[in-house]
Amino acid sequence: MIKFPSKEKNLFVEQGKLLDEKNRGFIRDALPNNGLKVEATSATIISGPPGVGKTYGTIEECKNRNVTYITIGSGTTNVQMVMKLAYNVSRLKDDEELVLIMDDADDVMFGSYEDLNRWKIALADAQPELGLFPTYNHPVNMTNTLTGLRKQGKDSLADSIEQYIDDDSVGVTIPMTQVRVLVLCNLDLEDPKAFSRSPKMKSAVKAVLDRQGYHRIDADWQQLWGWLAHVLSKTQPFDDHELNIGQKKELLQWMYSNWQQLRSTSFRTVNKLAADMINFPDDYESKWETKLRGN
Repeated sequence: MIKFPSKEKNLFVEQGKLLDEKNRGFIRDALPNNGLKVEATSATIISGPPGVGKTYGTIEECKNRNVTYITIGSGTTNVQMVMKLAYNVSRLKDDEELVLIMDDADDVMFGSYEDLNRWKIALADAQPELGLFPTYNHPVNMTNTLTGLRKQGKDSLADSIEQYIDDDSVGVTIPMTQVRVLVLCNLDLEDPKAFSRSPKMKSAVKAVLDRQGYHRIDADWQQLWGWLAHVLSKTQPFDDHELNIGQKKELLQWMYSNWQQLRSTSFRTVNKLAADMINFPDDYESKWETKLRGN
């Protein structure tokens, strides 16, 4: 672990490590092959401010567990969602599960009542005795999309989609019984003010929280900085161009001193600063200044 001359900073790094371990424990419990005897839900919502490691930790734990996963974000369209899900679900064996990481769920899932209702159906509990199973529904004719895919030579993708199209219905219905969903958002969904302008959304969100696992990550900015320092101490932003300990400490010290002015404090910012340090060894400090608000 990186050590600083300041005992206070070293304490923040230790707090960041504890925060990371706690959050990763929750993530691991939400993934397949977690060793749990029974599970009440196959979907988990992780909420917290930007830069606390929600996405970074989830993807790394998926890789550590060697599970099949896909990611979607605020730029993912419904058609892209259908293609990703259909292709990957169709290739699952009977004893396999797919992990869907929903990043930026503030927009993807909680952006509108319609989106939330679609995902509420997709994340619902299976009730075999009633013939009810969770599905992701896209009630739009896919003929043009399928034609375009085949023209591009993407027949296997088109075949995957077609197997979830029924002759007596419009659109695509993809089964979600073998899909675990990790929902990552910034919103504190238990905050009474979060949806105060929309009683309809507030009620719908409450129903979702009742059905899914929910974990809220709260930390002050020094703990968030400590988390970045902890992660950077044991990783490299770029494997082919490693930073030495002195460079890592300089980068982290600069972030600490300018934290309140930084446009973003996620690990993506660490990557950007590291890239400047590698690409512009004689001028990286001036490049760093452009990452501050107002520059």
